[in-house]
Amino acid sequence: MIRLPPASTANASLLPDLTPLLDVIFIVLVFFLLTAQVPLLQRPLDLPQDQRDSASMVTSDAERQLLELDAAGHWRLDARPLSLSGLPEALSSATHPALDLAIDRQAPLTAFLDLIVLLQEQQVDDIRLLMEPTPDAP
Repeated sequence: MIRLPPASTANASLLPDLTPLLDVIFIVLVFFLLTAQVPLLQRPLDLPQDQRDSASMVTSDAERQLLELDAAGHWRLDARPLSLSGLPEALSSATHPALDLAIDRQAPLTAFLDLIVLLQEQQVDDIRLLMEPTPDAP
C-alpha cells in the first residue's frame, strides 16, 4: 500500500509541478510572436518598363532641378533650403518638372518615402536618383 505523507507537510501536494509546462508555453508564445506575419505598408511605384519609356522622359541637364536631403533630414532645392510641404509650390513653376534626387546615406528613410509619395501625388514622372559609388561595390 502507498503511504502518503501527512497533509501538514510542504511535500504533501499531489499536484504536478507546472513550471516546465509554463516554460514551454512561454517559449512557443515567443516563437509565434517573432514569426508572425506583420502586414507591410506598401506604396505602388511606377517605373519605366524598358529603355524606350525612359528615353521619352529625358530632359536636358539645364532644365533639371537638384533636390537634396542631408543626414539631418533637411531639404534643399537647387541649394535653397526648402520644407517638404513647400515642394509643390516650388515645382508648380515648371510645366514638366524634372528632378535629380541626392539623398545622403544617413538621411532618415521616412523623409525619402514621404518625398516619393508627394512626387507621385504631384505626378512628377522624370526623377533620377544620384548615388555615389561605394568602395565595396563591384
